[in-house]
Amino acid sequence: MFKILVITDTKLSSINQCNSVVNELTSSKKINLQYIKIKKSFFHFFPNSFIYLKLLIQLFFGLGIKKQRIDLIISCGRIAAPYNLIFKKINNCTNLHILNPYFKKNEFSKIIIPQHDSSKFFNKHNLILTRGTLVDRKKINLKKKQLLNISKLFNENFKIVLFLIGGNGKSSKIVFADLKETIQKINQEKKIEIVYCFSRRTPQSLKNNILKSKKKRSLVFPDNFYNPYWELINIADYIFVTADSISMTSDALSTGKPTYIIPVSKIKSKIKNFQINLNKDKITRIYNKKLDKWSYKKLEESKLVGNKLKQILKL
Repeated sequence: MFKILVITDTKLSSINQCNSVVNELTSSKKINLQYIKIKKSFFHFFPNSFIYLKLLIQLFFGLGIKKQRIDLIISCGRIAAPYNLIFKKINNCTNLHILNPYFKKNEFSKIIIPQHDSSKFFNKHNLILTRGTLVDRKKINLKKKQLLNISKLFNENFKIVLFLIGGNGKSSKIVFADLKETIQKINQEKKIEIVYCFSRRTPQSLKNNILKSKKKRSLVFPDNFYNPYWELINIADYIFVTADSISMTSDALSTGKPTYIIPVSKIKSKIKNFQINLNKDKITRIYNKKLDKWSYKKLEESKLVGNKLKQILKL
């Protein structure tokens, strides 16, 4: 039996990206899975080279890490990368990391990285490039019975317009002025149900302004810790995404549904260019008083990555 070890930090995004790859591989072969989640401690704030050295010392003295048979290691998250290399050292197996491992890049069999981040890599021989982030295809193809509860909240005769709202971070800052005009215009559309879904990065001031400006019937999530993010993506007819979030843009474009991008004034150039290129390729649009339907080739990055790995691993 083929054995895969998955190593992540505790971020849900890291776990989801690993699972998107795992699910592609398990479709072709019976696989034994083991997960290790690295909880961030004091020494994880140090560079990966320091974490790796500490793990090597532990390995030398036989502390903490035990040898086991592993065929493939998949990791995601900065602090997961040194653990990946230690387990590879023990097992001499294929290993891959999702996103930038920030050190010893040539020691990974493959690194899965978005195109807009590939400039950080001098040697590109072991890269698998994606257009956006990896998306678990199981989550964008939920079954009808999984959508019953959320569907009951909406008028079946109306179209559902979903707003995915990002927030502030190292690479972006959203202010209400970025969304105000779009919300005012969408409120004038007829026979639609509008729902807003906030991210963990959405500042409270932005939430408050959206709550004041939204239509009375419009729903807002999370609601008392209930966040039907994937269910909403599945039932939405139109999706609006703030330009700061590459991950939410990737989620939306993996559905093939009409996706409008809401420009954000303060974002990193690489994110801005990512969104500009999608618009140039006529994949996304900017909303202007009318909801349209258009076709584009949806993103299937997980499928493409999975197919490449199956060839490499001979699965």
